[in-house]
Amino acid sequence: MLTEKEIEVLNLRKKGLKQIEIAKRLKISQPAVSSFENSISRKIRSSIEILELVKKLGLDVSKFKKRGLS
Repeated sequence: MLTEKEIEVLNLRKKGLKQIEIAKRLKISQPAVSSFENSISRKIRSSIEILELVKKLGLDVSKFKKRGLS
């Protein structure tokens, strides 16, 4: 699951901002933005690997959704 700050960083990247611009906007350091982006990438890669495994095993992904969200 992504944190609020990671989602903020993603949204600002989507708008085309560079790391230094994101850092200024969020009042954090550029290395902190880089760290958030690395964390986001790890989480996304991990999620993709899990989904690929679920598909390979032939499991129905919809059965794993949180109740109330489907």
